[in-house]
Amino acid sequence: MEKRDCFELLSAYLDGEVTATERRQVEEWLSTDTSIKCLYKRLLNLRKGLHDIPVPATAQSSEVTINQVLTRVNRRYRLNWMLGGAAAAACILGTISGLFPGNSRMVEIATTQPTELTPTATDSPLMVALNNPVIEIPKTAVATGQKPVNNLN
Repeated sequence: MEKRDCFELLSAYLDGEVTATERRQVEEWLSTDTSIKCLYKRLLNLRKGLHDIPVPATAQSSEVTINQVLTRVNRRYRLNWMLGGAAAAACILGTISGLFPGNSRMVEIATTQPTELTPTATDSPLMVALNNPVIEIPKTAVATGQKPVNNLN
């Protein structure tokens, strides 16, 4: 049997979750095998240590905590309803104000004539010189007799 299976069977034995045949097998292992006995003692010490860990005292009762949680849930629920109601009221108000033909800004925007914009920059002719540059570009001097630095040959 693998060590993992022995460990699981020992854990189940400690918890009282084994059948009669498994219990007899574990008791036989404990009487004959020293490594299983050592593992059993370690599991017993671990179990005892877990039971002896102090439980921190709660600052408030569970009822107070539950009431605080429910209060927050109700507050969020009410806030969502208020925001939804405000959005619906804004939509209704916008729809109603669009139905009345009184002082409508949309009509003014649609009926205004676009004014002609005057250009702010003065027109100047554009000169493009591709093969004949306007200014003579001097040729660069080439040194002869020296080897190039980046020669790959």
